[in-house]
Amino acid sequence: MELATTLMTGSLVLIFAATLLLCYLSVKYGKALLALYHVKVVDHVDTQLKQSFISTSSAQVITTTVITCAACVTGAFFLMGFFGLILGLIAGLSTPWVYHWLIKRKRRKEFVYQLPDALSSLAASMKGGGSLSKGLEMLAARQPKPLSQEFALLVAETRVGKDVEESLLDMKERLKCPELDLLNIAISVSRNVGGNLADTLEILADTLREKAQVEGKIDALTATGRAQGWVISLLPFGVGLALYYQEPEKMSALFHEPWGWLMLAVMSAMLTLAVWSIYKIVNIDV
Repeated sequence: MELATTLMTGSLVLIFAATLLLCYLSVKYGKALLALYHVKVVDHVDTQLKQSFISTSSAQVITTTVITCAACVTGAFFLMGFFGLILGLIAGLSTPWVYHWLIKRKRRKEFVYQLPDALSSLAASMKGGGSLSKGLEMLAARQPKPLSQEFALLVAETRVGKDVEESLLDMKERLKCPELDLLNIAISVSRNVGGNLADTLEILADTLREKAQVEGKIDALTATGRAQGWVISLLPFGVGLALYYQEPEKMSALFHEPWGWLMLAVMSAMLTLAVWSIYKIVNIDV
């Protein structure tokens, strides 16, 4: 009895000391960590989104992050305990990166889809007697977003003395669009060597359309593989959730015991490897 009382008292003392230490570290380093996260993540994502002509603010990014973080932490904590608390916090704090990646990916797809028609319009403008600069201004004024926004920025940069080829390189870096390399090469060759740039742009537009058609056919043929990847990704979670409701006592050990955490880590690594392998197989670059 005395031993149990001593152990209980010692445990309470250790918990109290750990709580005090956690509070001290939170007060001492919490503000610094939040400031670092704000500078390295929130401000960076905010700047990148504004470069993509997406109106947002640091307050909106922070609000979205806090809401997502709270939802992830709450759900993961009820399912997995303390281990889930850590995973939920990591998932919530990564929200700005995920949002930024999805936005840039969508914007790039729209730009690539609009580029062949824009090049055809530019070629037609030059065949009608217009210059390259006038054709670029026409694209900025008449094409839909996001292509018109990007070329409007290019036109503004060229007006203050920046070279067209350099502006195209910057645009390629913003959008991660290798198709712009072909446009840059066509303009560079026409300037340095000579030739009919309008015909070159028309051929380039046809080439990009054919490339898009081939990519569409490949996407259709690999749709089954992508669906299998989604099934493989979600099936373990569905089975685990069903088993948790059927045998909660046995499954709870998987989330509250160290060996259970180890098994979850191994399963997560194997699942990630499987999904990555399927992605590499079905993601065919044209």
